Amino acid sequence: MTSIKRTTLFQALRRMYTDSTVLAITLAGTALFALTLITLRGQLEQHLQLVARTIAYSAEAAVLFEDRRTASEILLQIAEREQLREASVSTLNGRMLASYRYPGNGMLGHFDEAVGRLLFPEPIAAEIRSGSKHIGNVVVHGNGARFIIYTLQAVGIGLGSIALFFYAASRLAGRMSQRISAQLEALASATHGARLQQDFSRRVPPLDIVEFDQLGKDFNALFAELHARNVELIARQSSLEVANQTLSQLALRDGLTGLANRRGFTERLEKALGDVRGSGGKVGVLYLDNDRFKQVNDQYGHAVGDALLVDVADRIRNCIRDTDLVARLGGDEFTVLLDSVRDVDDAVLVADKILAAMAPPLQIGEVRIAPAVSIGIALFPEHAETAEQLLVAADQAMYTAKQNGRGHYRIFDPAPRPCLNHGETSE
Repeated sequence: MTSIKRTTLFQALRRMYTDSTVLAITLAGTALFALTLITLRGQLEQHLQLVARTIAYSAEAAVLFEDRRTASEILLQIAEREQLREASVSTLNGRMLASYRYPGNGMLGHFDEAVGRLLFPEPIAAEIRSGSKHIGNVVVHGNGARFIIYTLQAVGIGLGSIALFFYAASRLAGRMSQRISAQLEALASATHGARLQQDFSRRVPPLDIVEFDQLGKDFNALFAELHARNVELIARQSSLEVANQTLSQLALRDGLTGLANRRGFTERLEKALGDVRGSGGKVGVLYLDNDRFKQVNDQYGHAVGDALLVDVADRIRNCIRDTDLVARLGGDEFTVLLDSVRDVDDAVLVADKILAAMAPPLQIGEVRIAPAVSIGIALFPEHAETAEQLLVAADQAMYTAKQNGRGHYRIFDPAPRPCLNHGETSE
């Protein structure tokens, strides 16, 4: 699989600005250099014409009197000063009075001469006049030395200017790149925070680049909408959790008394048995049934019967520890889970407290009722090994108590003989 070479936006922008700047400077520099060469050649050609006229003016008397020596001196002085390649002074009839040739030798001399021939292939001529009379001619050939010097100076100045311009352009490009990158970084930071941290409260600050500022406003509007929806979802989730907790509690609670129901009691009992199983601990269960509850319902109505059940539930709850549990299994039946008891005597003590708590009568309006319960007691592991067996054992003991006079407790006895009433012995 072909790997993709990745780069940062700042690097891409810097490279784009650098490449475009170099290209623009190169094109501009090339055009300027070509224009400079053309202009320089034109100026040198005009200068050669001026030099030719100067020689013609200076040599006028020498030509008029055909003074070779003076003509040679004048030509040599001007030709050396102006760095001419060739020059000559002649009379009108073609007689040569003076001539000059650039004495340069070596590679540099040949190079200057070659440049001169390239730039000025044709000689520059000027007439020598005495008054209005044409008396002679001056012919000059330009050398390349002066052109090379001027060109090198122009190149130096041009390169310096280009370097300065490139430096300034690079600084401006860098600042622009940093400016753009900083604003894109602000946009990216906000989007990354929203995506990775689910933080929709972040906002993009105002940006001075119009397109980025508009994009930031769009992001802020989107974040605001997502934040509102996120808050709504969190609220809904919290509401669902509360509803689920409420439903769970309702599923394990009795609607009338607020006690645990059969399901809640069974789950708690199984957990208690699991905690003490193998450690030698004991768990007690009391099974309670209201005596003559059906008569109360039939005589006074269900409202009074419900009030009686609520009152009995409160009395039982006040007789146990915080670690124990009271439950209403249904109808007028209650159970008590005694967690971590030492022996059956602890369960008997709780049963006695509950029986004593039932002694005060209950006044409901004009109705006066004497609550009474029958209690069956069973212990783990003496009487049963499972939660279901323990409930059955306590239930059997409760029915035995009812059959033997009500209003007292019985301890489960697995033997076929009757269980013992409170205060009786097995003998």
